[in-house]
Amino acid sequence: MNLCEARFRENYYIINILAEEPIKSRLNAMGFYVGSKISVLDFTLHKQTYKVIVEDTKIAIRKEEANSIWIGDIYAENKSYTCWTT
Repeated sequence: MNLCEARFRENYYIINILAEEPIKSRLNAMGFYVGSKISVLDFTLHKQTYKVIVEDTKIAIRKEEANSIWIGDIYAENKSYTCWTT
């Protein structure tokens, strides 16, 4: 699912960034990397702007940018690691 579909204040991790250049480079410069922890903290009335936290940094991004960030459930990630260690 993309970041726009995320549940409010739930923890996720970034699995892919499908943006074109230069948006992808700008997102990387702000700390959006595959594997980073991310959570939606708030959004505007019509969901045009999202306030997110990536690792320990709060950032506001536009809906177009949020649509290009694909996320996975943090708990599913932990379960897959458990399978590898047992």
